[in-house]
Amino acid sequence: MKYMKLLKNKKIKFSILAILLAFVGFIIYKNFADNKEDTSTQDSITIQAKRGTLKETVSASGQIETANYLTVTTSVNGIVNKVYVKEGDTVTKGQAIMDITLNSEGEESLASAWSSYLTAENALNSAETSLITYDSALTTAKEDFEDEKESNSYQSHDERISYSLSENSFEVAQENYNNQLSVISQKQTALNKAWLTYQAQSPTITAPGDGVIANIVVVGGMDITNSLSERTSSTVASIRKEGTPIASLNISEVDINKIQVGQKAKLTLNSIESKTFWGVVVGIDKIGVISSGVPNYPVIVKFDEDSNLVLPNMGVDADIIIQKKENVIYVPSAAIISNKGNKVVKVQNGEDISLVQVQTGITTNEHTEILSGIEEGTTVLINALPTSGFTNPDSEQGMGPGLIPGTGGGRK
Repeated sequence: MKYMKLLKNKKIKFSILAILLAFVGFIIYKNFADNKEDTSTQDSITIQAKRGTLKETVSASGQIETANYLTVTTSVNGIVNKVYVKEGDTVTKGQAIMDITLNSEGEESLASAWSSYLTAENALNSAETSLITYDSALTTAKEDFEDEKESNSYQSHDERISYSLSENSFEVAQENYNNQLSVISQKQTALNKAWLTYQAQSPTITAPGDGVIANIVVVGGMDITNSLSERTSSTVASIRKEGTPIASLNISEVDINKIQVGQKAKLTLNSIESKTFWGVVVGIDKIGVISSGVPNYPVIVKFDEDSNLVLPNMGVDADIIIQKKENVIYVPSAAIISNKGNKVVKVQNGEDISLVQVQTGITTNEHTEILSGIEEGTTVLINALPTSGFTNPDSEQGMGPGLIPGTGGGRK
């Protein structure tokens, strides 16, 4: 009985020992498998670390806000009689663009606008006439005050009263004169507004500024209808002025603090194929707007060059360069591996493959800067064919699928 119990205890001990051995063996096997996987060259490609220029960018999209186009509008009602210009013609401010035969509503609106203009003109003339009176009163009060200052000894009570009255009269006259100048300024503004209203009702439509006729949207015989009560207007043409287009880009809250005025931007438009534009950041809206619960911050970019292909409201994509570093060592970002909180790369030296810890700098869409760990020309491995890192960061176009700058060998 005692023997059986002892035998049973030995079997338990052997079972426990076997389990422990199996567990230790599994751990050793797993570590071996992991290490083997880390340094395996199967399904890998080799590439040499290169030296060159890297540009860290922020990508954004938006629209062309303006391309230096002036819209030509009219508020009249009638039929287009004659168009004097065509697309491509150069015009100057005030030049006649077209004539319109007014209907009864148009004639009534024109007469009303002319009456308002005459009323505003009479009000300005009256204010200017009143200024002459105020100017004369100011001159008299000033002369009296100067005489009072010379003759008054300011010794007696009556003299002090006389001095104060003379000074007060001068100050009142000065204030009345200044107030009348403000009235004249207001009347002049009202007159200008009345004239613009009259011009808007005029049967002759003129150019609002110098430039080139970009388009005409009406032809002879076309009816133009506007609401007099709601003061609507119709666009009849547009004039393109000299200058470069301006784009508004939407930047996320993650990237907005990276953007600064003066940064360069590469711009592309889907509507203009095979053409790259360059611009510069000229304005940043730090208040931002909320769209569908997502904050966006508009950034204004001015093009470096003009183009008649760029039109208002076109969609635009941009890469804003927020940092540029020259003469740095870099590898494709796909070569960087995270290993136990560190960044490493697989380095091949002959037949030997090892993991080397690196310190990284800026990262672009394709490449990562290497600050320390490997040198220029070091052969590194990438586990699988990357989807990025195939282009030279100094070039504008890629080198084609499967080609990586500095590749030192084929697939392993």
